[in-house]
Amino acid sequence: AVVSTQSTGYQEIWEAEKIFESDANSIHSEKYFGCIPYPYMNGRLHLGHCFTITKVEYASRYQRLKGKNVLFPFAYHCTGMPIKACADKLTYEMATFGCPPNFP
Repeated sequence: AVVSTQSTGYQEIWEAEKIFESDANSIHSEKYFGCIPYPYMNGRLHLGHCFTITKVEYASRYQRLKGKNVLFPFAYHCTGMPIKACADKLTYEMATFGCPPNFP
């Protein structure tokens, strides 16, 4: 409960000060755009996804601390056959081993 209360307090401060908002039209500060290839969801999330994301996230946060107007969009690329293949695999695994899994 303590962590939840503390978290809420920080979130209120971030919202009030617009910490994570960026104004593309601003001419008052240097801009920084953090860009990564979006993780492709062809399987379950794993540590490699975090490894890729944290590098640009740390850089973006550092640039924000330096006073730059930072934009770091984040998304997942979820289209096409790899998604269908992943969904089929998960459907098979849940039918075979249950959800949560019960391995033999």
